[in-house]
Amino acid sequence: MSQLISYAVIVTMLETSAIYFVVTYEQFTDESGDGFHEMASDKETGQETNDLDTSQWSELDLGGKIQTIFFLIVALVYIPVGIWMLKSVQNEMPYVIVLVGSMSLIAFYVVSRTIDLPIVGMQNDVGTIDVITKTLQSVLVTGCSYVLITKRNLEKSRIRY
Repeated sequence: MSQLISYAVIVTMLETSAIYFVVTYEQFTDESGDGFHEMASDKETGQETNDLDTSQWSELDLGGKIQTIFFLIVALVYIPVGIWMLKSVQNEMPYVIVLVGSMSLIAFYVVSRTIDLPIVGMQNDVGTIDVITKTLQSVLVTGCSYVLITKRNLEKSRIRY
């Protein structure tokens, strides 16, 4: 049963990572127009010009940039930790990392909705993606807790006999 929960945790991590990749991409493309700097040649001067208005980049708020980078980091971290779980089934450390990390993400989300934080300010939006990711992260917390408790109980029972 514990092994089945371990696989469920890994799948949930990959799903959460995919959602964060999508959110990161959407935020990037929403903030920058189309997500790419397209270069066009000015026929009169022969010089390349940027189709994307450069003032748009300077007008982006720092909080939005930091949030986008944060989502990208979370998406990138879940993948190697999931692979680590697959490769070393008996190692508890990746489960502890996911447990603490997911609890921290949930806590940070709640704090960002209740307190005016420096740089990002107070967030007052709660969207479908927010609910989905926090639900998945709650599943991760529950699954990792179960796996860790089961492993510890198994070790205790082995020591007694």
